[in-house]
Amino acid sequence: MRLILSLSLALLSAAAVAQTPVPKLEHPNIAIAIGGSISQMNKVPFVVAYYKGFFKDEGLTVENSDFQSGTAALQALIGGSADVAEMAYEHTLRLQTKNVSLTCLTVFGRYPGNVLVVRKSLADTIKTPADLKDRVIGVSAPGASTQNFVAGVMERAGVPWKSATYVSVGTGSSAVAAIRTGRTVEALVNLDPAITELVNHGEATILVDSRTAEGSKAAFGGDYLSDCLGVKTEFLKANPNTAQAIANATVHAMQWLKTASIDDIIKILPPEFYKANEAVYRESLEKNIAEFTWDGLVTPEAARRVLAAIAVLDPALKSAKIDTATTYDNALVERALQRYRAAN
Repeated sequence: MRLILSLSLALLSAAAVAQTPVPKLEHPNIAIAIGGSISQMNKVPFVVAYYKGFFKDEGLTVENSDFQSGTAALQALIGGSADVAEMAYEHTLRLQTKNVSLTCLTVFGRYPGNVLVVRKSLADTIKTPADLKDRVIGVSAPGASTQNFVAGVMERAGVPWKSATYVSVGTGSSAVAAIRTGRTVEALVNLDPAITELVNHGEATILVDSRTAEGSKAAFGGDYLSDCLGVKTEFLKANPNTAQAIANATVHAMQWLKTASIDDIIKILPPEFYKANEAVYRESLEKNIAEFTWDGLVTPEAARRVLAAIAVLDPALKSAKIDTATTYDNALVERALQRYRAAN
């Protein structure tokens, strides 16, 4: 009798779950502007969500567009040609001072992943960030997170960031070419796999590395907030179910990465991501994976740490009235974790 009762309760519970209505998506077709090449390491959780079909599982149809930098992707979001931007979290803070309200639905990077390197032939003369005075530094774009990173590093080394000259070199292969074939760029801030390729070929030497907890702490004093999927706050308010679906897909990817092997990741990717040099791509994954294997819950301290860092490039931010609490939504992540949290 007890067994029959248990089975009956189980069937009733299953029926209740089956009858629970799936929230209707207000905006199931979304256009996402990608800040930089989609094959960069800082995009790994987004790439996993896309190629593992996690967005589709949430009822979303995604159209991606690559832009040269996060700044360009942000312009697409603000201009209305994109619903979502894969971008640096810091933009949500900076844009608030211009009366543009953005919210990161999920912050999936806790270390910036930016690496400052110097041309190998100049390694004997540029030994520390302090030696970057009067040098030419390649960044992905003016005002991008790469420029903010090196500006902060220089200021902490006692050198005014404006004492250097900055050249926009994009990301990926164009960044590699800036060191490999260019004669102007003396130092470079970029992401993997470009950095690993340059270092492994003996073309560049690392000065500051924020791909790890140790490197991020050395550069910023603790965990940072780097890449996220951001929307205009008005989009979040008008499309709560769609916003939750986007958060679900990204959090699902972050949790999947906690137990995935490098081989697991490689298997889901298009060959063009790694076919140029699979060994470099694998090594890049190994060096960056710790950035993404976390729950994605933002702390006020981490948000304030980003604000302090970007104020180096834009001192007006120090006195600006910025409400960091409106730039992220932990409630979305918490609900997603209830569905997808990986076993520890």
